[in-house]
Amino acid sequence: MTDHITTERLLLRPYRATDAEAVARQIGDIDVSTWLTRVPHPYSAADALTFFEKTADLPFVYAVTRDDALIGCVSIMGGELGYWYGKDHWGQGYATEAARAALGAYFSQHSDPVSSGYLDGNAGSRNVLEKLGFTPNGMKQSDCLSRQTKVVNHRMVLCRETWEVPS
Repeated sequence: MTDHITTERLLLRPYRATDAEAVARQIGDIDVSTWLTRVPHPYSAADALTFFEKTADLPFVYAVTRDDALIGCVSIMGGELGYWYGKDHWGQGYATEAARAALGAYFSQHSDPVSSGYLDGNAGSRNVLEKLGFTPNGMKQSDCLSRQTKVVNHRMVLCRETWEVPS
């Protein structure tokens, strides 16, 4: 397991209890949580601490920081890539950079494919996954806790063999 990963601009590290307020503030923004299926709205520091506790011993779960400030999260849990970033950090390439690093760590230890997805209307997330080499793998209806409704979830997959092909 890789506890810390350093990229050109980012540090991916385990969560700390002191991250809870920053996580709650950023993911608690409805503009962020509306694109996530498993995140309720409102989202509190207590919710963040519960997530930290549940994932503390799991590999490939990272707080994403830039200049020591938490800006988001990237994880691969159960073969599923997930990520979110505070609204102030959208459109700067952080999601692609951090996910590329997490996938590299994952594929250095595993050969199983990684799945992910994006909700209908989330072109930014679709672009991140396409840049990483994910390919479409169907659609499904998912419950979205923040919206309290079902949403269309576009599923995508990335195989290790595809990941290893030079660009």
